[in-house]
Amino acid sequence: MIAYKMRIIDLVNGKLKKDEMGGVFLSTPFGESKEARLLGTIIDSYRNNENTYGSFTIDDGTATTRIKAWSDKIELLDKFKRGEIVDIIGRVGEFQDEIYLVPDIIIPVTPNYWLYRELELSKRIKELMERGLSFEYTDKLDTYPPQEPVPYQKEETYEAVTEEVNISEVEEALQETEIEELMEEVSEEALTNETGKEKGDMSFYEDIDEEEIKESVYELLKTDPKISKSEISNVLSIDELDVELAIKDLVDENRIKSKEDGFEISE
Repeated sequence: MIAYKMRIIDLVNGKLKKDEMGGVFLSTPFGESKEARLLGTIIDSYRNNENTYGSFTIDDGTATTRIKAWSDKIELLDKFKRGEIVDIIGRVGEFQDEIYLVPDIIIPVTPNYWLYRELELSKRIKELMERGLSFEYTDKLDTYPPQEPVPYQKEETYEAVTEEVNISEVEEALQETEIEELMEEVSEEALTNETGKEKGDMSFYEDIDEEEIKESVYELLKTDPKISKSEISNVLSIDELDVELAIKDLVDENRIKSKEDGFEISE
């Protein structure tokens, strides 16, 4: 299932719904999914004494939310510290009216990457609003201080809320053509320069269809099952997090299996 890129304010004001199997998924103007993709700065962290539960709070300028981890997921949090900017894909959860993410993938990113994501989302929000979708929210509690861990529970139904809120300073200040020009400038110059030493001359920050990425990764794995994720990123000129997400989807679909020395094609 697609992990839609969104702002934290969209996550915390989303509506949780039940699926036919009794699970939950999040409904936002971006779409419906059990997963979400967020980018923000780590501003706080917590770990219980038994090391069975951990969390950190991220802020993207629109709101804050917690990234919660139990058991083996805790080790995902160990690689990061307060002040780092991270791009996160995780499963949506809810407890006592707090919507949060249980992480699957976390990678560090640069401030320019953040700027590009802001511009990318501003463009996407404009497109959705032109189609009649609303980004109107009431004020909602969005700061969650560290607290004692609670047993993991199934998500509860969340009631939608409405009242207008400004989308972002970037979106209000720029026309669509200016946003596109800035996205081109940031992706082709600043981001490429920052990552050039590792990835060469790449334009992997362009908006590519996630299904196309998944199929491209799959075709490459069929050709070379022992290829590394970083090599896939270089060959296909895409973001490493998109590679991680594509591989996760392929594993979930039982099309590939992960092995110590690479991957095994199931089909």
